Amino acid sequence: MENKGLYFSKPRSMVDQIYTELAKAISKGILRPGQPIKELDLQNMFTTSRAPIREAIRLLEADGLLIVDNYKKKYVRPITLDTLKEAIPVMACLEGFAAKLAIEKITQEEIGILEKINGEIKNAFDQKDFFLCSQMNFSFHRAYVKLSQNATLIKAIRSIMKNTIWLVTTNLYYNESTLIPISIAEHLQIIEAFKNADPIKVENEVRKHIMNIIGRSSELSVFVSKDMLFPQTY
Repeated sequence: MENKGLYFSKPRSMVDQIYTELAKAISKGILRPGQPIKELDLQNMFTTSRAPIREAIRLLEADGLLIVDNYKKKYVRPITLDTLKEAIPVMACLEGFAAKLAIEKITQEEIGILEKINGEIKNAFDQKDFFLCSQMNFSFHRAYVKLSQNATLIKAIRSIMKNTIWLVTTNLYYNESTLIPISIAEHLQIIEAFKNADPIKVENEVRKHIMNIIGRSSELSVFVSKDMLFPQTY
């Protein structure tokens, strides 16, 4: 795989390569929600030993992309539309509050970083690198959430992101890439609110931006029916 130097300054380890390839396959929908993942198949695919496969799986599980049941079987995490409808409003409230806290601490330099990241999303979109668009989108959100300097809030946001939002958003960007410019425009509204030091405006803009995910995602094939879930894993 071509390394454009955006994430790695040196050749990636086998674990990095396996993690990235599987994350992309999940985000593209090549590996479907609920689909079993077998270590032996991955060993044959990547022509490597079991150790890097297991470490990559551990990282994917930590990021909420894979689940492991009581019998140690691995699956791509299944998500229902009901799960998303429950998670998004909570995420919108938490991240909106984080942005409101961040506005008291954000500097012009940090606003510039937000603008730079948003520009990188646009460049990735122009190059049709939708996986990178997704990664940079999360970088944009993490940048101001971190500025809230509230460890409990950050932890809660990260938990919801890993368990639900990551998979849905990356799948959304692949299936409906025309929506990426809309996200970029909404980011600009958030940036403008930060520039104006308007805490109410920035909270509202962030909430609106995140709530829009429900409408944009409702038709995605990434969702599964409730009877496809694995109760023993939760």
